[in-house]
Amino acid sequence: MSDAKLITGGGVSIGAAARAPWQALGKPGGGTVIPSQDGSAIGVGVILFLSVVEIVLVDLVLSAPLARVVALIVGLTAAYLAAGFAAALSAYPHRVADGVLTVSYGASFHARVPLSLIREVAVRRALSDQQRTAAINEGVLSVPVMSTTNLVLKLHEPTRLEAGKTVGEVREIRIHATDPGNALASVRGALEGKAHEEEAAKPAAKAPGQVPAWLRRLRWAGLLVLLIEILLVTTGLLDWRLAAGILVVTEGALSVLGLVFGAAFISQYRKLRRAGRGRRAALGEAFYSLLPPPIAEMVRHEVSVWGILALAFTFRTQVRPGDRLLGRVGFGWPSGVLAVLLAAGGVALLALAGVSPLTIVGTIVLLYAAAAAAAFGAAGRVRPHTLGREDVALRWGLHHSALVPLTAISRVEDAEQPDHRPAEDGFRVPGRASRVLVLHLGEPVEVPVRMGILRPVDTIVVPLADAAAARALIEDHQVEEAQ
Repeated sequence: MSDAKLITGGGVSIGAAARAPWQALGKPGGGTVIPSQDGSAIGVGVILFLSVVEIVLVDLVLSAPLARVVALIVGLTAAYLAAGFAAALSAYPHRVADGVLTVSYGASFHARVPLSLIREVAVRRALSDQQRTAAINEGVLSVPVMSTTNLVLKLHEPTRLEAGKTVGEVREIRIHATDPGNALASVRGALEGKAHEEEAAKPAAKAPGQVPAWLRRLRWAGLLVLLIEILLVTTGLLDWRLAAGILVVTEGALSVLGLVFGAAFISQYRKLRRAGRGRRAALGEAFYSLLPPPIAEMVRHEVSVWGILALAFTFRTQVRPGDRLLGRVGFGWPSGVLAVLLAAGGVALLALAGVSPLTIVGTIVLLYAAAAAAAFGAAGRVRPHTLGREDVALRWGLHHSALVPLTAISRVEDAEQPDHRPAEDGFRVPGRASRVLVLHLGEPVEVPVRMGILRPVDTIVVPLADAAAARALIEDHQVEEAQ
């Protein structure tokens, strides 16, 4: 078999991970870059945070000075490599250069596909439930990001692929690109022999309220400064005089960051207001944009627990004025019973075991768990699905929601509860019901999946006990608006 009919590459590379941070900071290489990841700052920040916590805990357990130094070196090395693997997701994008399309997934996989093997390229979104970074299934090589691919490369004939542990015969390659339109133009331009300049590397136009790249990188700065100081002091590498000096420097740095975040908050709020957001929504989005996504998700959860309980106790809901309910959801009695049991356990612990630091902490934990369970039980009643004048508002969990414009809905149907999840480009709203309302969309709508990440979908499945009535309500409203 000639090299023209062989796709070569590699698997996990520690060397590539070690070079990734410097590669990310340096200038991009030649050819046309096709980004496949939105950024790695979040992953790097989480890894460094956990690494610092682990190093401190290990240091507190060990007593021998030599063992502490060895553990520190091993911890720093592991943290650097882990951060390198995270940074590699952005440092090694897909790239078209010298007649070859290099398909990459950070430092975990890469394959060099000669352009002469590619017969057709198209944009088509698909979901993958594979566990590996890259896998061959029935002649299809899939390299997804967040279980999604959106660019399909069809080959002239079945070709053998040898890339680390990923070996087999492929006739089609599915990858993910941040901007599939530009990626499609880049590959087609290369196939036609045209020089498609670095358009694919240009960022897409910013949506209203989108967090700037510099602010996304800066969100972890204050937390990392504090953690590094804690690490140096607790490991005994600094005496109290040096620690006091560093404290002054870090507090000064945190004060500067506070001023920067304050200006960024005002800027984000004004942008959101100009984009048509309400005052309350703009304040919330601007505030959460200043927090690292994992921490923002935790804060949203805590705020939502008490917000739902407050609305439930005052017999109010999150329904907007003029909206109509798409079926009513009652109180979740299993969660309610669990809340009562947890609250009773907290009170009993304090009453029977007496007042002590341990029992106080245990009581607080049980009472908070009771509040969270009660919030989950009341969430269905407080946060129902509704039909508005211009959109359908779908709500689930404690704070997740999606607005589906009526103009994007091409067809509505009700069906029996499916036993499997929706097919490609589909999303199923969490919930239980005997039937489901299926919204078929003429244009994709973004829905939140996890940690605030949005994913475009073409079909939304909504569990509803009275799905037929909800379908009739939406169709009648569409007819009224069309007249």
